[in-house]
Amino acid sequence: MTAPPLALEYHGKAQAAGHWRKDQELIDALAYIDPLTPDVKQQVDRLIEEEMRRSKKRPADYLKELPIIAPARFEGHPALQREYERVRSMQPMQPLDVSRYRLDPPPQAKRNDISAWAAASDNAHAQLEHQMNRITNLELLLKYGANAWRAQASFDEALLKQYETTLQGLRKSIDQLNRERKLQQSAAGAELRKLEDQYYSALRKNLEISAACQAVEDEMGLLESRIQRIELRQQQDQLQQQQPGGGTQQQPTAAEANGVAEQPYGEQQQQQQEGNALANGPASQEAAGTDAQAGSQQQQQQG
Repeated sequence: MTAPPLALEYHGKAQAAGHWRKDQELIDALAYIDPLTPDVKQQVDRLIEEEMRRSKKRPADYLKELPIIAPARFEGHPALQREYERVRSMQPMQPLDVSRYRLDPPPQAKRNDISAWAAASDNAHAQLEHQMNRITNLELLLKYGANAWRAQASFDEALLKQYETTLQGLRKSIDQLNRERKLQQSAAGAELRKLEDQYYSALRKNLEISAACQAVEDEMGLLESRIQRIELRQQQDQLQQQQPGGGTQQQPTAAEANGVAEQPYGEQQQQQQEGNALANGPASQEAAGTDAQAGSQQQQQQG
């Protein structure tokens, strides 16, 4: 038994991996079979704006639903802890002290201070050591820098190829997912169109049945009114017959009341036989004529 066309198998995996919130419905838009017209887009935008106006949630409230971020751990790193607290409290960064990179003499007011000259001498020795360190690094760069840069370039190229392979794999996965969504939505679209046709067909049948029922009810109403009129005439005939002198006056028969003149039995039988003969063909016409002659002779004998 196949799964429903809109069943998304990666829903559970995404929720388990933390990419989807728990107890949240996953609704996949049928973008491949439901074109979004400008009118529909405007209607959707109006509904979203109305929902945002009526909603009591603020943008900060949506972040409360996300899991709490684990606290930062800076044990043994006081400088990082201080910098983290500074960024957290949104304080500006202190400017760098560049005085240690200059060979400035003591100020004019401290020219006779031995400690000031000692600090300036220590700074000069530090600057000299720094320059010697730079010269050593340059010599090492001239000796080993080319090979180190080649190794670094090879490492960067390998890393780039790895990232490109990962990117190609992700793009392939995205394309595969889009193809699956398109196939699922196409299957769902065919099923939805089939159900829509069945719905409209059932709707048309219901309308036809309703119209037929209404016609039958109208016909039944006409028949009931006709039966009531016939019963009323029969009651009137019975009342007239029961009245004194009611028998002297000839009352119209039911056939005359319905607009049909009464005929003798023999004539009625003859007309019926002639109609049957016309319906059955020439062979039946001869038999009908013979029966008609016999009936007329019988009628004369009775007269």
